[in-house]
Amino acid sequence: MVVKPQEFEQRLARGLEPLYVLGGEQPLLVQEARDAIVAKAREAGCDERLRFEVDGKFDWGTLESQGASLSLFSSQRIIDLRLPTGKPGRVGSKALAALADRVKGGGESDVWIVSLPRLDNQLQKSAWFKALANAGVAVRFNDIPLTALPNWVAQRAGAQGVNLTRDAAELIAGRVEGNLLAAAQEIEKLALMDLEGPVDAARVAQGLANQSRVDTFALSDAILAADRERALYLLSRLRAEGTEPLLILWVIARDLRALVALAGNDQAGFKKTRIPAFLARRYQARARMMPASAWQRLLAGCAEVDRCIKGLGEGCNTADGGGRVWALLDQVMLHASRPGR
Repeated sequence: MVVKPQEFEQRLARGLEPLYVLGGEQPLLVQEARDAIVAKAREAGCDERLRFEVDGKFDWGTLESQGASLSLFSSQRIIDLRLPTGKPGRVGSKALAALADRVKGGGESDVWIVSLPRLDNQLQKSAWFKALANAGVAVRFNDIPLTALPNWVAQRAGAQGVNLTRDAAELIAGRVEGNLLAAAQEIEKLALMDLEGPVDAARVAQGLANQSRVDTFALSDAILAADRERALYLLSRLRAEGTEPLLILWVIARDLRALVALAGNDQAGFKKTRIPAFLARRYQARARMMPASAWQRLLAGCAEVDRCIKGLGEGCNTADGGGRVWALLDQVMLHASRPGR
């Protein structure tokens, strides 16, 4: 059967089942569900874990041979089967259907975990998936809507002892653009800082900026805060750490496209940047600090940086072309982070 994550957690708390099918676009949710199953299995005495990643050369006969073989170390094993493409092919489809038959008939003593990418309608209509879902428990992990992401961030941070204010949770959610794994990593960094009391957006931004390595998204915070000194400091740190200029340019250009759109009352253009709607007010406030023409000139400056990275601008196709790229980035950041008109 296909169940929701909450029901999966409840069933797992009651005990192990012989077959789990996990699928979703967010690797973090699938990974944590898999880890929970493994932990439960180890509690039950499953000390041996076999992992198989399916590629074009995978021998599907392995499934049947592993099912028939006995472990030398325990009566029950964890067999972790991962299908990154979600397409087992003709032979694989038959092998998975046969696995489902063995599980349903009580012929499997091991705990099987089959991990898939997104469980779209086409995949769920396939005969092999239906067979697996009928024999075991299939869990569909949907994406968390961007509007709900700040709550997810706050709850996860709270579970790790970090009390985030609403603006701090929104800041982290905006930085990761829906990537839950990146959000979890940001929260882990904050947890390691052992911050006391409610943690607001300013403390989050400062705390992450003071780490040994700088996050490129900290540049966004500096632009929105019109903090020129911090913006140039972060840029110099990123350069010293060997960060690719193209990655930095992507972050700056995305913000400038959003600011150009908002300064021109172009809501459709703002949506195209895929910046979460709950961050719109921060971008709107910053957009009002300079005329639309100024933001447009800065965006044109990004195009010049892009050409220089490709070796096409004046002085860019030389031994010191990299120096020219960083000089242009400095100029863009200098003006993008200035306080007012």
